[in-house]
Amino acid sequence: MADATGAFEAKHTANTYSRTAEGDLVINAHFEGAGTGFDALFGTLSLTQKLSEAGATSGTCTWTGQSFQKDGATLGALADGTWEQLPGENKWKVVFNGEISNGDRIRTEGVIDLAAPLYTGSIFPA
Repeated sequence: MADATGAFEAKHTANTYSRTAEGDLVINAHFEGAGTGFDALFGTLSLTQKLSEAGATSGTCTWTGQSFQKDGATLGALADGTWEQLPGENKWKVVFNGEISNGDRIRTEGVIDLAAPLYTGSIFPA
């Protein structure tokens, strides 16, 4: 596994909820922060699950976001990943593989800690 090329920290700012036409629960967790190569970072972690699975401790998720750079450039990001609740805690390990609008491909590994409330982690080349 390659060494981390950077790190990120983002504050959890809100959750929004909706439902699909099939009646599934859609959860969107919103974050803002910064990271190596991402000056002003805004993003949303999203997952969809059956209502009966609302207490699940792992699953798949997506990330969509933007970073507004100090030089005026804007980067977009899309990623697919997995989440897993740490046993007995309100913390989730999240791993994403994604693409940045400049063509870079990255992997992130981090933890969302609702008590903090922060999402922190490392950035790796994909």
